[in-house]
Amino acid sequence: MDRHEYGPSHAFRNLLLFFLAIAVIAVLVAVFRGSAPQIALEPSSHAVGMHTPMTVTIANGMGIKEVNVFYQQNGQIFPLADQKTGLRRNWWIGPRDGREVTLDLKAGRGDVPGLQDGKADLVIEASAANLRGSKAAMRRTVEIRSTPPRIAALTTQHYVNQGGADMVVYTISPGVTESGVEVAGQFFPGYQMPKAAAGTMFSIFAFPYNAPADARFELVARDDAGNETRQGFPIRTFPRSFPARPMVINDAFVQQVVMPIIANTPEISDQHDPLKNFLLVNHDLRRSDAQQLVEMSKQTAHEFLWHGAFTRLPSQTEASFADHRYYMYNGQKIDDEYHLGIDLAGTEHMPILAANSGRVVMAKYFGIYGNAVLLDHGFGLMSLYGHMNDFAVKPGDTVQQGQLLGHSDTTGMATGDHLHFSILLNGVQIDPKEWWDPHWIHDRIQVKLQQ
Repeated sequence: MDRHEYGPSHAFRNLLLFFLAIAVIAVLVAVFRGSAPQIALEPSSHAVGMHTPMTVTIANGMGIKEVNVFYQQNGQIFPLADQKTGLRRNWWIGPRDGREVTLDLKAGRGDVPGLQDGKADLVIEASAANLRGSKAAMRRTVEIRSTPPRIAALTTQHYVNQGGADMVVYTISPGVTESGVEVAGQFFPGYQMPKAAAGTMFSIFAFPYNAPADARFELVARDDAGNETRQGFPIRTFPRSFPARPMVINDAFVQQVVMPIIANTPEISDQHDPLKNFLLVNHDLRRSDAQQLVEMSKQTAHEFLWHGAFTRLPSQTEASFADHRYYMYNGQKIDDEYHLGIDLAGTEHMPILAANSGRVVMAKYFGIYGNAVLLDHGFGLMSLYGHMNDFAVKPGDTVQQGQLLGHSDTTGMATGDHLHFSILLNGVQIDPKEWWDPHWIHDRIQVKLQQ
């Protein structure tokens, strides 16, 4: 009898080895599958205030098993979060649930008992839901600072008409990252005073035309730790009302004035109804234009590009600032809007000259303003020229007071040849008449800068 007759065949042995190899590979895959979790932390600031929110995000393709967040200060541990999901995944990825964990934490000194001002280590530890529990950690040294910043007005006289502006000079403490004046939900940022000591700031602010008569004016300072201080300052306001008048709209007006605006504005389209087309432009596009002006104001230069009073074109005033217009269609009131600028009418296609020196931010067809030019004069101050026929400048050009920008016309929401002229502070439209007045410029701006 063959001595190998009852032994395993080569085929059987090979099959056994094959399955054994598969098992070993499976175990190795289970052990080594998946990487360490990824940790993200917002905000990125290394300062923590009295009530600083933080968002910790942990991500991993195999899922998150555990997250632990704590402060370490003076040998003590101050826990912020300890979350265990109970997930465990070996050979498969499994459902998408659990691949990311987001923790919204209250991490300020006032939210964590025992935490003190000074340096501390913020530690984030996380482990994945794979077999070996791959780990990751983030350690960041932060400055705990619960004392609010300081802000105080230096100028003592502030008089502001509704729809108008004024300027305040003030000081801030070190660490302040944003400051300015807030009124009725509008924020007018402050800027470092040129040629003055660090922390000496100024803000040109407005009393918005639509703010309540008893609106509160506050200096605001925020630091890199999220602390905020609000401080009143001496100010006398002069509320006012604005005249109202009806505007009668008919289908011929829509066809003549509104439809060309729709044709020249790719973001909107014909609604195939005169009333809907009018409201699309007069209401919706008007607000879109206003928001774009706010966004463009962020391109302002941090330097004075203008000098002295602004120049008024020698022309007749056709419409004043903040005229309240209510629109009638077929005997029904359909809309309420304010005319935020001054309409100046002269000769047909009259030359449009820069009211002061500055830099061209925009020169294009711009919604209800038609062909329009926007000039930046620095520190949030801009001027807008609407309903023009042509452009003699392009974005990026530096212009001098009195330089030709183009000529007047009827483009945009206009029925007669004229210039729509606006002055804006950080995108908020204000009354241009003050800026044409040399005495106002001297008393409200130049004297305070010199002081």
